[in-house]
Amino acid sequence: MNRYNDWENLLRIFNEDLEKTGYSIDIVQPEDGFYNCEIWKDGKRVEVYAENYFEDELSDLVHDAFHYVFSKSRA
Repeated sequence: MNRYNDWENLLRIFNEDLEKTGYSIDIVQPEDGFYNCEIWKDGKRVEVYAENYFEDELSDLVHDAFHYVFSKSRA
């Protein structure tokens, strides 16, 4: 477990909240070592929300992505 693992807990909690909307957020690490945030709807990737983040920025990224997707789901 690393010192930035709080983003993983945030991601799990936020995805539980989004479950009823059909949306989910996923953080992926491509081969370049940076992280990307993807938005999924009903099992299909619909958008790359952000790219090329460092691990220590992921908590803020997950939080921002959740609010973006939540407002999108309410529209």
